[in-house]
Amino acid sequence: MKIRNQLLLTHGLLVLLSLIIVIVNIAAYKGMSNDAFILNKAGKLRALSYNMGQIANRINSRETDSDTAGLRSNLELRLMEFESILRTLNERHGAALAHDQTLVDLDTLTRKWDDSFKPLYMRIIENGADDSVYRQINWSIDHYVNEINDMVTIYSTHAERKVVTALIINAGLIIVIILVTIYSFMTTNRRIQKPINLLMHELKELSYIDDELSQQLKSINANEIGEMTQYFNAMVYDQLTKVYNRRPGLSKLQRILSQDNRRCLDLSICFIDVNGLKEVNDALGHKFGDELIISTVESIKQEIRTEDFTIRMGGDEFMIILSGIGADDSEKVWKRINRRYEDINEKEGRPYLISISHGIVEYDNNQKPGLESFINMADSKMYEEKKFIKEVLKFKAVRNWESA
Repeated sequence: MKIRNQLLLTHGLLVLLSLIIVIVNIAAYKGMSNDAFILNKAGKLRALSYNMGQIANRINSRETDSDTAGLRSNLELRLMEFESILRTLNERHGAALAHDQTLVDLDTLTRKWDDSFKPLYMRIIENGADDSVYRQINWSIDHYVNEINDMVTIYSTHAERKVVTALIINAGLIIVIILVTIYSFMTTNRRIQKPINLLMHELKELSYIDDELSQQLKSINANEIGEMTQYFNAMVYDQLTKVYNRRPGLSKLQRILSQDNRRCLDLSICFIDVNGLKEVNDALGHKFGDELIISTVESIKQEIRTEDFTIRMGGDEFMIILSGIGADDSEKVWKRINRRYEDINEKEGRPYLISISHGIVEYDNNQKPGLESFINMADSKMYEEKKFIKEVLKFKAVRNWESA
């Protein structure tokens, strides 16, 4: 399985497990809310049972008629509230009260209320009760309340078990998430680590890496991909100008020539040399010499296209690879680049002048020259221009402010 597919699979599984945890918690919260409602209502049944018994005993004490009438009205209100709660609980027989024993107990309590207690209380309310009614209520009320207590206790245990079950499911899912995360990290890291180690071994063996960079590569911790990328860039790109170093740049050019050797290839190269770099370094210091090189390359970057690229051949020599155009169009590109150098010389007042020798050669699809021969032709044309600038024009890179 590809690393990308493995990551998609494991990350998808982690998202799924997280969603399951959310769903379980939502269900647990709704269940707890419903259980709290049921237990609260059952608790009210218990309180109302005792309260109605107390009111009945006060009525039986034969106080004044006005007191008795008020107590009967109060008893009627309590009876209506009791029946309302019983009706509410019985309406929740479905998923809200999905516990068999509690349903049996609730059915028993409802029957006893309808068959025994309700008729007795109605007789008291209607003023047709005798002492036997009060004795029957007092004799059975404690037993009835104990049955309510038993139902509440049983359902409380059931509700607690649901909470514990939800916690166990959550804990199990979290453990699975941790295990999946560890597995994903270990397997992905192992699969990435193997090619990285092989690549690092090859990089450290490359003969064209200088001694300092080679020593740095040997000390790399290959687990750090970012660190490896840093050194990889140091090997591929020139650190001052951020263009291709000689070896990787020429390898890229060779691949272009090899891939297109069966068809006509529109490609030109421009070999350039920075005039007077040594003079600038000696007279002004390497800080200005580096500035001269950077300015040279930045002007090139601003005029070439994304498909074109530049190679630092070494020191003050660079090569521009111009894809899809011949020598005439390449000369037009070079004129735009050279105008940038002229603008810098005229407007910025630097202590040195930018002067570049160049030689442009178009790839010959008939002769199909090799890479070295192709570059040598451009180098020769560049050298002719450089010789003219140095010997005929007597170019001086460092400005002579006094003579100016």
